[in-house]
Amino acid sequence: MSAAVGEHAARRRRRGAVGLVAVLLGVLLAVGTGTLSASAHAELLGTTPEEGAMLEEAPSHAELRFNEPVQLIDGAIRLFPGDGSTPLVLEARTVDSTVTINLPDDLADGSYALSYRIVSADGHPIGGAIAFQIGAGTPTSAAPDLAELDGTPAATETAVSFLTVLQYLGLLVFAGLLFFDRIVLRTRGGADRGVRRLLVWAFGAALGASVVLVPLSALRIVGGHLWELLTPGVWSPGFLWPPVIAVVLVAAAGTAALSAALGSTSVRGRVAGVVCAGIAVCAPVLVGHTRTVEPGWLMIAADVGHLLAGAFWAGGVLGLLRFLAAARPGTAAKRGTPASPPRTDPDTAARVVVRFSRFALASVILLAVSGTIMAVLIVGTWDAVLGTGYGRTLLLKLGIVAAVVALAAWNRTRLLPRITARPTAALQWASLGRILSYEAALLVAVIAITGFLTNSSPAHDHHDSVATAPSATQTPVHAESQGLTVDGTISPTTTGQNTLIFRLEYDDAPVATGEVSVDARLPDQDLGPFPATVQLDADTGDYKATVTLPVSGSWQLQVSARIDTYTQPIAIVPITIG
Repeated sequence: MSAAVGEHAARRRRRGAVGLVAVLLGVLLAVGTGTLSASAHAELLGTTPEEGAMLEEAPSHAELRFNEPVQLIDGAIRLFPGDGSTPLVLEARTVDSTVTINLPDDLADGSYALSYRIVSADGHPIGGAIAFQIGAGTPTSAAPDLAELDGTPAATETAVSFLTVLQYLGLLVFAGLLFFDRIVLRTRGGADRGVRRLLVWAFGAALGASVVLVPLSALRIVGGHLWELLTPGVWSPGFLWPPVIAVVLVAAAGTAALSAALGSTSVRGRVAGVVCAGIAVCAPVLVGHTRTVEPGWLMIAADVGHLLAGAFWAGGVLGLLRFLAAARPGTAAKRGTPASPPRTDPDTAARVVVRFSRFALASVILLAVSGTIMAVLIVGTWDAVLGTGYGRTLLLKLGIVAAVVALAAWNRTRLLPRITARPTAALQWASLGRILSYEAALLVAVIAITGFLTNSSPAHDHHDSVATAPSATQTPVHAESQGLTVDGTISPTTTGQNTLIFRLEYDDAPVATGEVSVDARLPDQDLGPFPATVQLDADTGDYKATVTLPVSGSWQLQVSARIDTYTQPIAIVPITIG
């Protein structure tokens, strides 16, 4: 007896360990990577004046041309004079995918940087800057202090990712449990007390996260700090209607579905509850990449199918685990409870498991088809899958889904035939419950990764800088971070274009990879990033980057290198111009 108890405890510990690892994998990836700046979905196709342009006279306006319609943010387009004086907030207007910016009439000769922060059609913020020179001005020195590196603080990005994960988890569990209760168990009355409790908690989490995401997403768009969430005047310029409509759908459809689950006994009421739950779980379709990818009808259909299938699987596995806890032979006797109702006797329980397996197979097919369509439409090319963080995260999600499918296939092809043949075999039920626990844990990881993918984007950098020859004046540079060491020189350390020549080491070993990027930011003024063109000299192992630093101040050069599939350290090089 003691040996059996010890073996049972060991199995529970192994099950818990696997579940914990899977959940942590998904949550850490979703929340941790969410702190990094995602490339915006909209891409900058061209500007007037061009990046690095030398103009004989001041232009009357500037243009930013994108690949899709964009939305302006009040006060987020500014002109920085090269002498370090106060930046000017400019007026702008949009026509389709072009932003036209009115420039001051009295611009003096000198260097200027035009910074912008706007909203792409999928609701994600996009920022950048272009530099140009008027005449032959010689700007003076100004050196503001360093502030935050990115336009959107890391804490704000993390909060958005975390709440998106909570929203998805709540909606999928809520709808999936209701689907399982009505479609698989075929419950005629209200759900039992345990299911009702889970439904209320899942719906509350989804609705609460959806509500908070409205101002938090606006705060992310304007690049605000978390504590500014209580100041509507800060985030109101980034307010968008789609998240509000999503909240209304979740609240209305979710409340109707919950009411039906708690007490409806009629066939019409049960059907209405299932339909309303399906509407609620599809609310996130209104936010994100679905709104911008063409053809729109196909993308929306795939996204809806993906969410419905995912809800049935995620909530269904959880519901089946609860059901098996009561339905497994001997459970009621061990607890000292009265005899189980008819649906929990071994024969009926086996039929329920087989019924769920059939629906689960259909959901797997729908997940595979819809997921493939979405991946092709969003990512587009195989190079984008391997060459972007979005694509690599998508591959990780697919890998975890494949593991879940393998476990489900084992259940269907090996365990279910045994259980159907001998529904009173307790060990077979225990094996089924154990594998379902693994499925549930892995599905939580998939949901967490999905939440991150919703807030990131597959696009590449927007545009490259124009390279020029280096000057004779050189300043040594050095930086170390995350195991990456940068050593080199920059010249001429004046406003305009500068040449950075450097070597890289990672964990004391030379780095010679083509996947090295450099961009420049002036954090105090939230100016940038200015991406650089990076070239590797295969003979010397040196990297050369031409960086545009259009105004005086304390700049930061962000140097990153792709070491392997999962390692991309970043080092920050401080540079003072002026």
